[in-house]
Amino acid sequence: MSLARRSYRLLFPALALFLLVAARPAPAAAAPAPRWPLDLPAHWLTSDFMEYRGGRFHAGLDFKTREQEGYPAHAVEDGWVERVRVTPGGYGRAVYLRGASGRTFVYAHLGRFNDRIAARVRAAQEHAQAWRVELEFAPGDLPVTAGEVLGLTGQSGTTGPHLHFEVRAADGAPIDPQAAGFAVRDTIAPVIVHVRALPAAAGVRLDGQECARRLDVGSHRWPGGVAPTLRATGPVAFSAKVVEATDPAGHRLEPWLLELRVDGAVVCRRANERFDFAQNAQQRLEWLECGDVREQWLHRDPAVQVPGREGGLWFRGPDGQGLAPGRHRCELLAVDRAGNRAAVAWDLVVARTDTTPGTGCFSPIGPDSTWVGDRVTASLPDKCMCFRAMRPLIDVPPQPGPGLTWSRVGPADDPVYLAPVLLATAEAVLDTALTGPAARQGLRPATGEGAWWEATAWPVDGAPVVAVPRPAFAAVPDTGATAPLPLMYRWDGHAWRPAGRLLAAATEGGPWRFALAERGLHAVMFDEAPPRLGPVPASAARHPGFRAGCDGVTPPRWAVLPVPVADAGAGVAPASIRATWDGRALVVEPDLLRDRVLVEIPDTSRAGVHVLQLEAADEAGLRAGGRWVVRCEDPPGAGR
Repeated sequence: MSLARRSYRLLFPALALFLLVAARPAPAAAAPAPRWPLDLPAHWLTSDFMEYRGGRFHAGLDFKTREQEGYPAHAVEDGWVERVRVTPGGYGRAVYLRGASGRTFVYAHLGRFNDRIAARVRAAQEHAQAWRVELEFAPGDLPVTAGEVLGLTGQSGTTGPHLHFEVRAADGAPIDPQAAGFAVRDTIAPVIVHVRALPAAAGVRLDGQECARRLDVGSHRWPGGVAPTLRATGPVAFSAKVVEATDPAGHRLEPWLLELRVDGAVVCRRANERFDFAQNAQQRLEWLECGDVREQWLHRDPAVQVPGREGGLWFRGPDGQGLAPGRHRCELLAVDRAGNRAAVAWDLVVARTDTTPGTGCFSPIGPDSTWVGDRVTASLPDKCMCFRAMRPLIDVPPQPGPGLTWSRVGPADDPVYLAPVLLATAEAVLDTALTGPAARQGLRPATGEGAWWEATAWPVDGAPVVAVPRPAFAAVPDTGATAPLPLMYRWDGHAWRPAGRLLAAATEGGPWRFALAERGLHAVMFDEAPPRLGPVPASAARHPGFRAGCDGVTPPRWAVLPVPVADAGAGVAPASIRATWDGRALVVEPDLLRDRVLVEIPDTSRAGVHVLQLEAADEAGLRAGGRWVVRCEDPPGAGR
């Protein structure tokens, strides 16, 4: 055999391997990393994903904007504007970008839209003669290229300048932006401030007392992170105060993961990955809230169906009597999205003893010195002092007193409740400490009494309708169609806040009713003071323009006029605000969190004198208005 033929035979395997590799499909190119929504050099947060929001989850990240407005907010992917919302509160100006990846990116609290979006919004507002509009667009209607400026950051609908940014999966569920390409630098570990132990059955004693105990388990307090032993005579549940931060400013955030192990087994795991908006109210079942105490439960209520939640009511044990007698090791782990960790441990010794259930005390407080700094609201009316006997996790009402009733309500009675609730209703006298602030707010109580609703938990999705106790509001008069309406107000510890309208009695001669959104002290009052308007700036200069890089966002010709509009009682009704400029209808922006409206002068207005008319009503129906002369002043030599 010739050397040539032998060389060919040696080439066949290599050639076959080459053809096999060449025939394989090329690997799919990795998806390009999304563009960052802001060009600021530091990516710092004031809020993170699924942070506590009092009955709802925070759906995204809040990026700092140096306490300023006007930074360009960029499209993070190619796609199209799917939706635009403009509201006086909530998200304010918001853009919903459907990206090429199938995800939706939400930009909220914008101070201004780009010109293409602004034109659509302005046309809809002028057509409706209202500030609030919501628009939806087809895929080819408003296409967007990655990096395009969608608008400028601001503070619309919120209390301070920042960009609220969300990432939503293809099914519309919010997911953690830090797990979707928008992670911030974080080298700071979470801090487990303390753990709280609470009796979970009547008669259970912790360290010999029928009260809750706070365990200062922080690893900086105890060598090795192990706290002194807790002794219990039955079922005991735990809550924890955990603080997360990502930058030196120390804004308090939520850790990504909390995990509790008992004797090495995971009994509760809470990972903030995603949620459905329909699950928002389930957050109430994950937090202990009493007075000044707000901490995360270290168990999972069966009604909580949020993804990333594991475990159950482990503290009850298999027979409802708690963990088996003996020593148990408890370990709590907190992890942030960057992987920084904090861990603490403590021993729980369970003993079975015959105990006689006592009257107990309000669980989150106790008589020992370790409770310094944990207070429960002290301004309870005399008739409500027995609220102090209410205890979380223990469905045993104290003895009813004068003007005090107890009721057990739950999903079987009203689906608005996510879990059974022991609700206390008590009459309360309005003393001068409560009527004085009301008078300064222009409010007059309908009677000298109020009502207090209290519960040790508030797992409510919405506002259940409750009966208002007599004689608290039995004497509310019929004021007629033109007189101000009586409203329900809630005392927040400093002032009276509008809580809603009274509902008609279910039966003739029956009690007033009310949709109860929050627990606490309530009273029916009349608002006797109309809104206050003005003064209006006497002149308007040329708008100074926006910072560099705001391509596609044209500034208005004239500086925006801030006009004070405030009502300390019922509050200004945003939909009631009406304005004209030189006699022509003008839609203005309600900025009621700052007690003002923002008037954007039409670009067609020439330099010279113009007339602004403005009127508004409060939620009780009282109206006020005014007329002001405004001079638009061009700088010397300017023309347009």
